[in-house]
Amino acid sequence: MVETSVPGSLVIEVAGESLVLLPGRALWWPRMSLLAIADLHLGKGDHFRRAGIALPSGGTAHDLQQLDGLLASTRAARLLVLGDLLHAAVTDAPWRDAWMDWRGGRAALSVELVSGNHDRALRARAGLAAQLGIHVHGAALAFAPFLFVHDPADISDAAAGYRLGGHLHPVVRLPGVPRLPAFRFDATSGVLPAFTAFAGGWRVDPEPGTRLFACAPDVVVDLSSA
Repeated sequence: MVETSVPGSLVIEVAGESLVLLPGRALWWPRMSLLAIADLHLGKGDHFRRAGIALPSGGTAHDLQQLDGLLASTRAARLLVLGDLLHAAVTDAPWRDAWMDWRGGRAALSVELVSGNHDRALRARAGLAAQLGIHVHGAALAFAPFLFVHDPADISDAAAGYRLGGHLHPVVRLPGVPRLPAFRFDATSGVLPAFTAFAGGWRVDPEPGTRLFACAPDVVVDLSSA
């Protein structure tokens, strides 16, 4: 197992590899210098405000600031988003300016995407991903022993690799505390929590054959034996 100096993190073994679960709702693969997140949903707040739903601004700036902290603490060379980097069509909304400023200051960072159901704009407009500084792999990225996807349920072939994805936004409920984002792992797949704080959730509970890890504000908590 690897050692980690990231406060509150937890090292686990998956498919023979040491992975680090971070309280900031991200997964770090130290051997490959890869930081993985799922469901960033850039522009979600803008999308709702344009629809007339009153929401506070600043969500994108908050998410990017958190991402900066994770990249600084892990020194990852690659950022892999497991689907739904975007939420809706790309417009001249404020989130795009924030993203372009953020991306422009990190030219050495490889930002990569496994395309999700909300990333239609990147598939529909040629050259858009390059403008945003993103490399799109398509629906899956095989990186042995893992197969990185958006929704692990979309691929059932175990021979393809241990599936790591997002899409489901797993959360747990503990007595006396608000719901918490969670990582969920079973024998064939793992699901990351939604990275954006502005997301709904799929409630998951401890059960035989699964491992659950809650992302408390400053620490990852192992609930597998709870």
